[in-house]
Parts: sequence; C-alpha cells; structure tokens
Amino acid sequence: GTLIQLYSCHGGNNQKWTWNSGSGNPSPTPTPTPTPTPTPTSPGGPVINNNYAVTREGAYGTNRYTVYRPSNPAAVAGTMPVLAFGNGACAHTDGSEVVQALTFIAARGFVVVDTASVDGSANGVASGNPIPSLLTDAITWAQQENARSGSPLYQRLDLSKVATAGHSCGGLEALIAGQDSRVKSVISLDSGLFADGSFGYSRSELNKLHTPVLFMDGGSSDIAYDNTRANYDLVQVPAVLAEHPQAGHTGFITGSQRTDGMTTVVQFLDMTLNGNATARSYILSDLAGKSPWYVRTKNF
Repeated sequence: GTLIQLYSCHGGNNQKWTWNSGSGNPSPTPTPTPTPTPTPTSPGGPVINNNYAVTREGAYGTNRYTVYRPSNPAAVAGTMPVLAFGNGACAHTDGSEVVQALTFIAARGFVVVDTASVDGSANGVASGNPIPSLLTDAITWAQQENARSGSPLYQRLDLSKVATAGHSCGGLEALIAGQDSRVKSVISLDSGLFADGSFGYSRSELNKLHTPVLFMDGGSSDIAYDNTRANYDLVQVPAVLAEHPQAGHTGFITGSQRTDGMTTVVQFLDMTLNGNATARSYILSDLAGKSPWYVRTKNF
C-alpha cells in the first residue's frame, strides 16, 4: 500500500504516524518516513491522477472535526476545494471507518473536514442522529482557516468550490446541509431521505437542493437501495444515480469497492466543482460502460 504521513496533536504533543493504505489502523513509528514526491496532474487534467501525501489531523480550535489534506498545500496547483463529510451511523466521535476513503479523496487535492474527533474522544456531540449543522459549521471552519495567518490552509482554499457528502446517516446530513448557499455539489452514499420523514426530515427537503447531486448505492442488498432510487427520482436538480450491485451498504467505504467508489466520488467532484471535461465524460458516459455499474443521469 501507499505510505501516507499522518500527524496528530494530542495533549500538546505532536505525533507523527505513517499510514499504509492497504492495512488497518495507524501506529506510531520512531522512524520518520520521507514524504513522497507529489504527482499533480497537468493543468486542466483530471484530479483523479493526483497522488499527494496526506496529513490527517485534528481541526484547529475544536475537537469536533478531523481534517484530511495534502501534506504540502503549496505543492497543489491552485487552491483546494473543500468537502464536508458526514459519517455512517451519524458517528460524530469515531471516524475510523472512513480513514482510507477520505485519505483517497484528499490525496487528489481536496481538503476534507470530517464530523468526528481525530482520536475518537468525546467532543460534546451525540452520535446516531443527523445534525446537518455540523457540516455547515465545517464549511465555516474552513473559511476561518483560510483567513487565519499561520494556518497550513491560509489562503489555500477555494471557497467557491465547496461540497457536502456523507455515508448512510451521514448522507442525510449531506442532503440537508447541501441546501446551504455556499455548497456547489452534494453526494449521498448509500443513503436518502425516508418517505415517512424518519430522523425528522421529509423528502420535501429534496426540493431545496440547488446543486448537482450524486446518489450512489450498493445494489439490492444495500439497505438504502430503495431510498436512494426514490430520492434520485424526486430531485429536480442535475443528478446521477450510480449503483454497484456488489458493494452492498458499506462496500464503498470499507469493502473491495472502495477504490472504485471513491474514484466515482472524486470524478463527480471534479466535474461539478472544477468543470473538468474528462471527469464529466467519466461520470456521464464512461461509468455506465464499466461492469457492473448501473448509471442513470438527468438534467445535465
């Protein structure tokens, strides 16, 4: 797997980890690992070809978020888009399930702000129910960091390119937070608003979306399969329904479909935030030809 440098500030002490993208949890190592040389795309090329070293760290000034970002922001051509991400089960402390998936996204040149504390410690936020304001507050945090002198993200973020995304219960958070005027793209992974208004949000909320939206599910074995399809049918904005029948409910996050799934996520973000023509072709044309994907699109 690829070794990625991770940093954590806990109790005032900086700790440096290496992360092997093909293994389990990070573990401390006494020997620093050289930072890989970034391999950015040529200007205008699809960002999926990027492979930056990634730093995973607690958000400055709060333990409510974990930030995934290119370790050397100066190496990224131009400024970086921002993705606010909600976890499965609306997990607001333990974000361990999404480490590899979000590292994949950040390595392509995005700054991802995840709704969990970096070390899984209590942060005053209950888990289990959607709190969409955590995602909109994550966007506000990114705005503040972009303006904070001394921040590694100081003037390195493109705040005109902001997206929300989430898995399962976190997907509900993303769909509601995606109504924020600062958001330009929304991704719902194995999720969708319920017909009976479960969790306090009815499907009428879908009418408030104002950006392109990507719905992904893992086929008929995915508990969110029916919800995903129904939500896609209801939205009036440009939308993509991308289904991988082997992924089930968690394959895009923790299964063997993670690379395939996160590639689709990155390509959609590249299309909707960056206007990349190659990414647009991948999402609207090429993906449907990749077995076993099933794809529908509308309003593009």
